[in-house]
Amino acid sequence: MLSPWGQWADDALFGVVVRNGELVRPVAGLLREALPLLMGAVVLVLSLMALRRRTWPQPVTLGVLTAGSIVLSVALRDTILERPDYDHLSGYAYNTFPSTHATVAAALGLATIVLWPARTRLGWTRMRAVTLATVALACLVNVATFAHRPADVVGSLLLVACLASLVGAAAPSLVQPRTAGFHPAEDGTSPR
Repeated sequence: MLSPWGQWADDALFGVVVRNGELVRPVAGLLREALPLLMGAVVLVLSLMALRRRTWPQPVTLGVLTAGSIVLSVALRDTILERPDYDHLSGYAYNTFPSTHATVAAALGLATIVLWPARTRLGWTRMRAVTLATVALACLVNVATFAHRPADVVGSLLLVACLASLVGAAAPSLVQPRTAGFHPAEDGTSPR
């Protein structure tokens, strides 16, 4: 967002979502608020299951990663970064970069993938697809409700990816999905 072409790309993508957002706009406000809560409930259940198995380092690390992502997202948006204004007619009067809602969705999506039990009825591949679609929907509704620009949600995804990479470099097992005791499923839903 620090260059005119970056602002142009953001405006172009924003226009696409605005023009084609009629399908989600009627329920976008509800989804914007509900998706992080539902994802949080899923992660809470998965964390309690992990704690019950006495595998506490992963849920604790993912909780710290999620909280740290949120704190950093708010700090970046409110105090550290300033959005340059190349076009005052289509820009926002205040900084919305990065999106905290998208940060929460991305961090909880990562936690869902990491904490998901290795052997479940919902296949590994399906669970990842559902989680990815949920995070993508959370990002879309943030733009469709005019709460954020596309660059805001992309910045949120990159923020979580960077923090998860740092944790993964320091302690890979803490952000690695569970595969202990996993045996390939006959229906083709095994992790690849």
